[in-house]
Amino acid sequence: MPSDPCRVFAGETEDHRLTKQALFDTLRREANAKQVELEKRLGGPVADVFAVIDGVPVAIEIQRSRLTVREIAARTASYHRLGIAVLWIGIPDSDLGLSRYSPAAWERWCHAACFGRCYYWYGGQSLRPVHFGAHALQIEESRWRRHGRVFVSPAYDKRSSLWRTPQPGNAVLVSQGFRKVHRPAWSGGSVQVPECTLYLDRQPNWWLNNTALPRSRTEPPAAP
Repeated sequence: MPSDPCRVFAGETEDHRLTKQALFDTLRREANAKQVELEKRLGGPVADVFAVIDGVPVAIEIQRSRLTVREIAARTASYHRLGIAVLWIGIPDSDLGLSRYSPAAWERWCHAACFGRCYYWYGGQSLRPVHFGAHALQIEESRWRRHGRVFVSPAYDKRSSLWRTPQPGNAVLVSQGFRKVHRPAWSGGSVQVPECTLYLDRQPNWWLNNTALPRSRTEPPAAP
C-alpha cells in the first residue's frame, strides 16, 4: 500500500487544489523562498508544497479529512528523519470566530504538537493561527422534591470535553513569520506526538493575556 494514498491529485477537493496553488504561486514570488515546488516527492511522503525558506527546507501539508491522525503523525516523523520542517494547514469548513467549536481529531493532534495552535489558510500565503481554549458549559440550577423536602443543586460551569473556545492570533505569512522548531516526543491522554521538526509562527502565546496581539514579525520568546 502506498504511503500517500491521496496522491497525486486523486480525490483532492477543489478547495484543497486552490489552496495549494495559491500557496505555491505566492511563495515562488518571495526572494527568500527557493526551490518552490508543487507535489514534491521527498523519499516516502509527497509534500503539497515544498520550499526552502531562509535556508530551511519546509514541507507544507494541507490537511484533508481522509488523512488519519496516525498518518499525520507518521508523515511528520518521516519529514523529521529527512531533516525537513513540516507545516500542517487546515481549510476551515466553519466559522472559527464562533464562541464554541468542536475540533476534529487531526486538529486536536496538531494543536498538541504545535504547542497550542492550529493553522488555517487565510488567503495567498497568509495563515491564521488559532488556539483552542477551554469552553465552559453552563449547567442550570435544578430542583427536586423528596419525602416532602425540596432539594436544590445550584447552577455551575462545567468544562466541556467536546467544545473549545477558538482564540485566533494575528494572520502571519509563511515566508516571513515562521521559524524551525525541534519538538521532542510527547504524549498526553490519547495524543501521541513523535519527535519532529515543525515550522511554527513567531507569535508569543497570545491567549495567555488580554493585551493587544503582537505583530507577526516580533521575535518570539526563547521557547514555544
